[in-house]
Amino acid sequence: MAATSASRLDQPPAAPPFDVSVAYARGQLYSTKARHLTLPPSCLLPPPPLPAACGGPLAPVGCAYSGGTPPAFPPFPWSPPPPLPATRCGIAEIDESPKAEAEDNFSPRSVLTPWRRATPTPASPPPLPLVVGGKRAFDPTSDKTSLMICNIPNSFVKRRFMAILDQHCAQENNNPEWRAVGFVRSEYDFLYLPIDFRTKYNKGYAFVNMTTATAARRLHAFLHGHSWAAIGSGKVCEVVHADIQGVDALSGHFSGSRFPCGGNKEFLPVRFGPPRDGHRKSVERVIGRAVARPR
Repeated sequence: MAATSASRLDQPPAAPPFDVSVAYARGQLYSTKARHLTLPPSCLLPPPPLPAACGGPLAPVGCAYSGGTPPAFPPFPWSPPPPLPATRCGIAEIDESPKAEAEDNFSPRSVLTPWRRATPTPASPPPLPLVVGGKRAFDPTSDKTSLMICNIPNSFVKRRFMAILDQHCAQENNNPEWRAVGFVRSEYDFLYLPIDFRTKYNKGYAFVNMTTATAARRLHAFLHGHSWAAIGSGKVCEVVHADIQGVDALSGHFSGSRFPCGGNKEFLPVRFGPPRDGHRKSVERVIGRAVARPR
């Protein structure tokens, strides 16, 4: 009994059960048959010196170097990478054509920089609408004085139309508002009402020359859009600029004309001197030549 107890005391105690996962977690590399791990003496010695090609001995990390200033870290045997090939900037290939921008395909350049599209030139004002005979509508800013009055009742004769013009001029010249602000008289010096010599009715239009553009604008405001319903006509008067402008140009245009009116000078163009203003008398000078009607 005593011998048995003594033999057990001479033996080391039994090792506890070994858990591999715990050993690996602790960083211990125990053998399953050994209780304690004894490192070999060579593991406690400093590392061997590096070859001369690597720049000499390397000081241990975290340890003071006994020689004073530690030597430079030995360079690694590597070569620099080759340079990248030169490439074009991709932004230079962006399509900035007007078509691409019109379709809202904005490029990065157009988004990041101010808009540089050229300002379009202002479009010219649209032409005035066409009225009777393909002529342009009346332009109130024009300096023209000769007018073509269209859609006149065919029963009007020259004297009746002259009475309408005289009444208009008399009313304008008696207007106190015109006298207060640089008065310009309303008067006319030429009239021609073409006549159809077979029917003895006018052709529905007349040419009138006012002495100033201001007087022409007043006559346009007076007659343009006027309805002749009071005399039983369904026409509406229209006033436009005449193709031939000025009393001299109109007189020269009709001076060589022959009118087969059988000697009746009432159907011929007439020039007035002094111009008619609705008050004073004037002398009428017939333009052109009246000839006998062909049989």
